Amino acid sequence: MICPLCHQTNDDAAERCACGFRFVVATNELPDWFNAIRSLLENSYLAAETPWQQSGKSGPFEEWVRLRIPISECVETSGTFLDIGCANGFLLECLLDWAMRKGVRIEPYGVDYSPKLAALARQRLQGFAENIFVGNAWDWQPPLRFDYVRTEVCYVPMNLAAAYISRLLADFLVPGGKLLVAQYRSRREDLSGDWIDDYLSRLGFSVRGSKSGFSGEGLELTRVAVLQSGFVQGGANGVPGPEIRSLERMALGRHLLSGVRHSLAPVPQTGSRQAL
Repeated sequence: MICPLCHQTNDDAAERCACGFRFVVATNELPDWFNAIRSLLENSYLAAETPWQQSGKSGPFEEWVRLRIPISECVETSGTFLDIGCANGFLLECLLDWAMRKGVRIEPYGVDYSPKLAALARQRLQGFAENIFVGNAWDWQPPLRFDYVRTEVCYVPMNLAAAYISRLLADFLVPGGKLLVAQYRSRREDLSGDWIDDYLSRLGFSVRGSKSGFSGEGLELTRVAVLQSGFVQGGANGVPGPEIRSLERMALGRHLLSGVRHSLAPVPQTGSRQAL
């Protein structure tokens, strides 16, 4: 795994990076750990030049589409969608468009533990500003249950991942709702290692399926594992099918033909990133 502080690659079982960053944290140390992550993300995201960089993805827009659109492929029916760690709201904005293009309508919600980043998301999603919350999903109480929730296990220390995922399944989803657990990898990592669906299975969760995203050179750099509230069944790994390829073409085509549209411009930098 990649250390968020020094960006060095660590063994997946490492408890601490050589730079001192801790992957395993005692409960009484959690406030300091979360505060350090929030400060790190705010400084990085607010300095970014593009909206996808403000959402944690470097590189060109085309790669953002390739490596984030698998989330949309997991959304098969209309409903409410909560993005945990919504940052500047750009992912939610894209998901609204990608879902609509396949005849699915979502009502977007976001939560971020950075008030500055949540402010950016409210500015970007002005029609849904009341749906953006400030909070840490480790202990935040959602105002309703959702049809879809997106998260990442790196939002909490490694030793608390199982408790975190269990809480989301129990308290955040409607019966039958889907928890989309995303994993984004760097080219610097060993891409032959286990993915998020393997990891969740080892923790004892029943993975219903997964969707993958590939770079332009064919490297799998994204996988989204799907868990379902009240659903007990394993699932096979997913690969992009005709639908996701079609969505990619439409999204990229619109971007390339129209240039950088207004909603792709970075929101004025008055705030910062991502809620747990």
